[in-house]
Amino acid sequence: MNTYSTNKSSRLIQATPFFYGWVIVAAGTLDVILMGPSQTFTVGVFIDSFIADLGISRANISLIYGVATLGGSLLLPLMGRLVDRYGASRMILVVALGLGLSVASVSLAHGVLTLLLAMLAIRFFGFGSTQLVINNAIAHWFIRQRGKVMGITGLSLAASLLIYPSLAEYLIDNLGWRAAWVLMGASVLVVMLPVSWLFFKDKPEQYGLLPDGDLPAAAGSNGLVSDENWTLAEARRTGAFWIFAAALSTMTMLLAGLVFHQLSLFEVRGLPRETAVSAFYAMAIASVVGNLGMGYLLDRYSARLLLSLTLFILAAAVVLVQVITTPLQGALFSGLVGLTSGSFRVIDSVVWAKYYGRTHLGSIKGATMLGVIGATALGPYPLGLSYDALGSYSYALNGLLVLPVAIGIVALFINRPQKPNSGRG
Repeated sequence: MNTYSTNKSSRLIQATPFFYGWVIVAAGTLDVILMGPSQTFTVGVFIDSFIADLGISRANISLIYGVATLGGSLLLPLMGRLVDRYGASRMILVVALGLGLSVASVSLAHGVLTLLLAMLAIRFFGFGSTQLVINNAIAHWFIRQRGKVMGITGLSLAASLLIYPSLAEYLIDNLGWRAAWVLMGASVLVVMLPVSWLFFKDKPEQYGLLPDGDLPAAAGSNGLVSDENWTLAEARRTGAFWIFAAALSTMTMLLAGLVFHQLSLFEVRGLPRETAVSAFYAMAIASVVGNLGMGYLLDRYSARLLLSLTLFILAAAVVLVQVITTPLQGALFSGLVGLTSGSFRVIDSVVWAKYYGRTHLGSIKGATMLGVIGATALGPYPLGLSYDALGSYSYALNGLLVLPVAIGIVALFINRPQKPNSGRG
């Protein structure tokens, strides 16, 4: 049961000369960009500073990051239920405030416990809750154009990749790593909080509108949009739910490990730190292709085939990173990672609402993100442990390589879920 009003008026919506859903897209995209400090590609730039200043080994920093990510993911089902009950427009304010304060709190870390608590907070409020709330909000405003819209929103990842690794490196070199975290936290509070307060609105039906800006005649004789809705319990009884959850979790696990250790992965192959940081630009460009391309393809082709393709691209990146010797090969590796990451974001944003509807989307997304974000926790540690204990990343990489290949093959044979007596083809 939700507690937000079903009949509202808004001068801002009335004054907007185009469908207000596009304002939600713009605000959500900006908020996801500002989530950048909580992303693996930003935290990874600080690893050497943590090692030098806090005296924690690479493997243990990876473990701290993993435990923090796992802990944050355990709270996401609760956040999903809160979004279903109170609406995205309220919960995004809680998330923005929590993210800004938690990012700044990393500057206070002086040991294992304080670093763990700070990382737990930024992973919960950032990579977990921010995406959950924003994807939920956008999914309510768009149905027919959902793939395209999520592809556009996914450009925020490319923007974050262009901004935050280089910004973090600059701030560390000129102000120190602690000041870097304070400034990044302040930027979240100064920008994300007011943007979220001013522009986020809940379901379009509350304001007399329909998703996609459709007219009532386009939605049916009763003015309602045809949208088959499943509860979380019903969704869990379908094979597609578990295959997509496993596939998306595998993607985040491997992507987290590769991006978290990218600087070191390049260094062990004889490439300098500067090349590894610059390769994030190739990752950003490729993520744009992944976002827009996957958004276009999901509106037209089978999600399961596109899921398999993305998993096979990720497998290729895992193989390539073990043999790179030139900056061009490093850029190609980062491009494959970016292509996978951009595609992942759109698939994860679209498929749950596409398959299971909007009514219980917060609960369904909260449950699946428990696995998706939790799997992120498992990626960095095996690689860090493999390097510290065995002197090479290859042992962990080759062991993990089995997952995207195997799940990619299985995904080729699943079907779209259908409710009994649904009548849908």
